[in-house]
Amino acid sequence: MKKVVLVLDGVVGEIFLTSVLEKYFSNNLYIVIVKDPQMIPEKPPSAFSFYQFDPTSEFHLTQTLQEHQEHGASELGDVFLILQDPAESAAVFTIMRKLCKEARIVTLAHKQHALDSSAKAPQDVASNQEHQPDKKDDHTITIDEASIVAGQFISRLPNVPIIPRGFGLGKGEIMQVGVPFGSMFAYRHIGSIQQKNFKIIGLYRNDELLLSTFSLVIQPQDVVLVAGEPKTLTNLYKQIKSNIGQFPSPFGRDIYVYVDMLAQDSSAILRDIEQAMYFHSLIRSTRLFVIVLNPADFSTIYAIKTLCDEDPSVMLKFDYTNQPFIQRLEQDRTKKIGLIIVGRELFSKRIHRKALYDTATPVLKTAALPLEQCKKSLVIINEEMNAGENISSVIFDIAIQTKIDIQAYDFEPDGVHQDEIIKDYEALGRSFGKKVQITKTTSKNPIFYLKELDEPLLHFLPFERCIARSRWLAFFSTKAERLSLLLNKHPQMLVPISLH
Repeated sequence: MKKVVLVLDGVVGEIFLTSVLEKYFSNNLYIVIVKDPQMIPEKPPSAFSFYQFDPTSEFHLTQTLQEHQEHGASELGDVFLILQDPAESAAVFTIMRKLCKEARIVTLAHKQHALDSSAKAPQDVASNQEHQPDKKDDHTITIDEASIVAGQFISRLPNVPIIPRGFGLGKGEIMQVGVPFGSMFAYRHIGSIQQKNFKIIGLYRNDELLLSTFSLVIQPQDVVLVAGEPKTLTNLYKQIKSNIGQFPSPFGRDIYVYVDMLAQDSSAILRDIEQAMYFHSLIRSTRLFVIVLNPADFSTIYAIKTLCDEDPSVMLKFDYTNQPFIQRLEQDRTKKIGLIIVGRELFSKRIHRKALYDTATPVLKTAALPLEQCKKSLVIINEEMNAGENISSVIFDIAIQTKIDIQAYDFEPDGVHQDEIIKDYEALGRSFGKKVQITKTTSKNPIFYLKELDEPLLHFLPFERCIARSRWLAFFSTKAERLSLLLNKHPQMLVPISLH
């Protein structure tokens, strides 16, 4: 049986004792010494022995500890000193350390007492310091009451991460962060966020803890609970609090463009690289990696090198291993990829679409019309977006960085339009000063609209599982996302959503 000594006084001691009485461990023996008899409960549990006397009396302390030592062979394990008067606390600490040389002593630091001592005569200061806990004592833990109170106030400041105290290492390895409106994390499902050196444990919503799943979507005003390396969490906090305009974060930081000399001709390869470099110049990506698979044509290789040498942030890599695209993609998945760019030639293969879908990373598919000429973007509103699969934050993020307008296209033959989602786009448009054109129609199918439109635009669509299925079966589908496989006229940005 482990023996624990509690020497308590004042409000803090009373609150501490109340908590111990509620949560005590029955295999421990608690020796409680108090000055105020009112702190002793009428019916104390059998694991508690209460004594009422002045704890600065070495005689009474010695007698009490010896009495319990005679009743059991086990040594004292822990001593907790919570006293209001700093001088009394220092005196009791000295006595306890004399009586219990190996016991762990947990005591309060009295900042005000130290400040008052600085105004006293040097001999008084020396006298006080004699009774302060030895900082080199490995068996002493000093709790700074003033710092704890100050920490509680700091945690209430706006835009300051909340770090649990007295839990884990207490160094910031666990943090909770509120998600504001316009955050780059808003409307992202947890599985699409690259969690390196940290993990999203769950989130609080409407006073309820939701444990993390791949498909759980983070909403504005959620409080995210994360654990990880403290410096990483500090940077993560800044990212969550950052407004839109950070893409490709939080998916990753770099852009990867893949070209294949066996599957594409020279003009298609140069087209993809040029469009990737153009997009890289507009958004907040760190580096652009150009991965050339199956390099064989020397004139094309020379043209690629000449093109990539223009920008020092472009990393050119020729892959001579003859490995297929899906193997190379699997090899790169562990890296900080925020966006993957491929041409329609690579995207057309079902096995490639499945591999891209499994990365949970945004994919830009190039098209016949150049990305540089896009002055507008389009998103087709669908019913599933009501369930939280809202890609509006990504659309606004990219549109703001690339300076293109947004058109929300709501095609409902039955006339029942998605008004809630439309309101979300209108509200975000007002918040960020971005023009949003709303098109509601019951007759003009968006697929026909896109095929007939000669003005190039960037087509946003959720990267749903159905896109990874057979291209030919898309003819029989009524989903706009599935039918979009048949379109190669406009560049398409596929934003990952949850797996079902």
